[in-house]
Amino acid sequence: MPRMHEFLIKTAIMLKEKGFLRLSMWFLEKAKRIDGEEVEKLLEEQKHEYASYLEKKAREYEKAGDYTEALILLERVKDLGKEVDENWEEDLRIKSRKQKEFETKLLMNPSSMGFQFARQYRKWLFSLTGTPRHSFEDDSSRKVIPPELLTIWKDAYKNPDDYEKQYKLALNFSIYGYIWEAILQAEKTEELQKTAEVEFLLGILFMDIGEKEKAAEKFICAIEIDPSYQEAYFYLGKLFSEIDTETAIQYLRKCIEVDPTTDIAESAIEILGGIRDEIEV
Repeated sequence: MPRMHEFLIKTAIMLKEKGFLRLSMWFLEKAKRIDGEEVEKLLEEQKHEYASYLEKKAREYEKAGDYTEALILLERVKDLGKEVDENWEEDLRIKSRKQKEFETKLLMNPSSMGFQFARQYRKWLFSLTGTPRHSFEDDSSRKVIPPELLTIWKDAYKNPDDYEKQYKLALNFSIYGYIWEAILQAEKTEELQKTAEVEFLLGILFMDIGEKEKAAEKFICAIEIDPSYQEAYFYLGKLFSEIDTETAIQYLRKCIEVDPTTDIAESAIEILGGIRDEIEV
């Protein structure tokens, strides 16, 4: 147990130094469950630092015109125990409500024109906030939604409280390459029911847009819900192979332990071998 406690704290400190504040806090929370007294002060300092970071990001999103994201970040700041300007919060709430009404009219209208316009609008919005742009976002040649996707979309639209239909739509948005729409839909599905599969899907989607910290958090959520979720261990190992080899090895070994006969276990063994070769060199 002390060895695990030491590993969690060491990983948390390393992640903080590399700028992964949110993920660092997750490891500290885990360490706190083992020995709260030793970690409490470190965790409080981390929460204050992370709250200040989120408040700064909220200002950036507000400046870019994404009031909804700014409000989400501001609410996280409050959850971390930091006071916020009430007038600013109320102003964001009003602007966010108007933004959501506008986006809903566009995104929830299953017609090619409405969808394409919404897609271009969000691409513009995210480009302002500095989110990485990828080639699939610039593909403006798709003027009509594939019939199969349209059918799934209409079915989900008629059944807003059906988890399976909402998840199916998020998954198919992803399959057809509509990544931003897939993220929005997956988050909506997550509100209905927090399952390992939807957390894993969000992890994959966040990886696609370069949000590695958010991706890792979602993969961790997936294995907390289902400790045998092999794919989540694999992608955590893959992500951490770029950050910290010791943590990567832990997750890759766990992936192999779940079922050593699968293709993904074989891929984990290959990555693990590469890490070991690099350490020896």
